[in-house]
Amino acid sequence: MDERLTRLIKAIKENYPPADKFSLRVSYFAYKNVSHTIRLRDGIIFVRISDKLINAPDEVISALGIILFDKLFRRKSNAVQRGIYREYLNTFIIPDMPASKRKTSENYSAQGRFYDLAEIFERVNRQYFNSGLIKPHLAWSLNNSRHRLGFYDAERNLLVISRIFDKRRVPDFVLDFLMYHEMLHIVIPVIHNKSRRIVHSAEFRRKEHLFAQFEEAQKWLRKKLWRLSF
Repeated sequence: MDERLTRLIKAIKENYPPADKFSLRVSYFAYKNVSHTIRLRDGIIFVRISDKLINAPDEVISALGIILFDKLFRRKSNAVQRGIYREYLNTFIIPDMPASKRKTSENYSAQGRFYDLAEIFERVNRQYFNSGLIKPHLAWSLNNSRHRLGFYDAERNLLVISRIFDKRRVPDFVLDFLMYHEMLHIVIPVIHNKSRRIVHSAEFRRKEHLFAQFEEAQKWLRKKLWRLSF
């Protein structure tokens, strides 16, 4: 039993009142992939964390604990915690995995039902990057997500936009902004400050505001994003 791991997961458990009546058993486990499990059996909550995260910072372990307890008690997934976990995974874990375990899914596709991401990339690349960026692997997400609007995975050179935006009622400037945001991740590196990773640095935010319709895109997302589920 790892004392640090148990302490961190126990602290998360205390934030879930329904878990008070259950005891807790926590351990690292040598899964082949980066897998984690949480199960409730015979009045005990069993948590198994991949041993690939043994050296992960407390912040990452705590984020993963929240993700797992949200899953167990069927709470809405926390986008912030998922982001912390995913960023660590993409930076420190996936690069060390065999290529066969981190290849891009064959289900990914740039061609959506209504929009082709390749066309959007070329348009944004021409307008904001002087056509200087080499096109990464472009894809609509495999699931409809209103919490993770997009991401860029440097290891796989994969740029993904949430499939929820592949609708005719989504204006071009919104799609262009989402693409521009992820393309900025290609050109602006992550800043490492001790154990912290700063993904959206001051420079990133400054350049993000250079998008011609930045305020309009932000306003649209605030008012219309929730409707895209319907």
